[in-house]
Amino acid sequence: MSILYDLIYFILLFLYLPYLLLRRKWHNGILSRLGFIDKDLSARLEEKPNIWIHAVSVGEVMAVKGLVSALQKNYPSCNMVFSTVTQTGNRLAKEQFKEAVVIYAPLDFRWAVRRYLRRICPKMYISAETEIWPNLYSELHASRVPIVQVNGRISDRAFRGYKRIRIMIKRALDCVTVFCVQSQIDADRIFHLGASFKKIRVVGNLKFDMDFKKKSATKADLFFGEDDLVLVAGSTHPHEEQMLIDVYRRLLKKFSRLRLIIAPRHIERKEEVGQILTKNGLPWVAFSSGLNRKKDKDAVVLIDTIGHLCMLYSMADIVFVGKSFSVGGGQNMIEPLFFGKPTFVGPKTENFKSVVDILKREKVLFVVQDPDHLCRRIAEVLNDPLALAKIGRKAKEVIEKYRGATEKTLLEIEKILRDRDIK
Repeated sequence: MSILYDLIYFILLFLYLPYLLLRRKWHNGILSRLGFIDKDLSARLEEKPNIWIHAVSVGEVMAVKGLVSALQKNYPSCNMVFSTVTQTGNRLAKEQFKEAVVIYAPLDFRWAVRRYLRRICPKMYISAETEIWPNLYSELHASRVPIVQVNGRISDRAFRGYKRIRIMIKRALDCVTVFCVQSQIDADRIFHLGASFKKIRVVGNLKFDMDFKKKSATKADLFFGEDDLVLVAGSTHPHEEQMLIDVYRRLLKKFSRLRLIIAPRHIERKEEVGQILTKNGLPWVAFSSGLNRKKDKDAVVLIDTIGHLCMLYSMADIVFVGKSFSVGGGQNMIEPLFFGKPTFVGPKTENFKSVVDILKREKVLFVVQDPDHLCRRIAEVLNDPLALAKIGRKAKEVIEKYRGATEKTLLEIEKILRDRDIK
């Protein structure tokens, strides 16, 4: 079975290679994913026992930040080895976890996985959200390394895909020590795929525990006037920028002090988004160029660096969270709600199904179906300052109400490490 899996995985990777090259996603880290870990990193891995934490990209990295910080505090005798898949996730992990050993995750070939395990010799493997790698999991299990899934979720799309290869997935799930999942829906799905009921814990979503207070800012910090109304469009994807520009121009007719900030989900798209703004006749300024009081008061601010989204949300009046009209899946809408901001998303938020269900039930999230609906609802909120303030207060209360997943997850991890005499 493993030989057949390696062959299928190789064919899929080979077919995926042109996409990596065309989209400029090929980077040196991909070579390290074949099992060739840098000598300096290898030396650091030998200094202490290692706890291996895996998070695919930016969203997952931020979600486990509080959990990793707690592990670093509670287990100072251990290295935290942090693996990612994307370049942006890798850069962010290095910024957030300066004492951790940050690497790229291995490609799921048995020989690559074995090279990683020989280098890392992990005492535990922790994976954020539901990343299921058959070869990695079987090799970890064979080496008696406990596997913990944290903030686990299974989207509608992933569930359909996993059901087609249920036999292979069940073998991987049998290797997992405990599943800490976000909701009962996720628990039911992972059970349906073959996970043991005794291993599943519904603990909530780690993203409700994220603390953004240190990243707050004011309008003056970005040289906006106090009377300006700032619309932040965060984590936008292709086609969403044009939609937002159209909505923004319509809103300007009623709200002349409205200002727009666009933060594309992938900063490598900054030139593309800049060209869209220019084509639409809108003056704009890149965030990295250094804002100043002399900038055009009507200029759209284009965010072309990572790590600033929370700060932008904190000083916004209105927030739109992208990947919810085009592409689909959604992005983290908890961040702006943490600051009490009226937050709008499109209809495609399946990756945040349990979160959206909670926020809709609590009536603190605006889910709109099309650009006209978005424009209309934003105008309604801007025309009613009292309702805006009320939404803000309620949003903060809801975020506080659903905190606690980090503590519950940490307790599950500590039980396992205690049994293995890791201190």
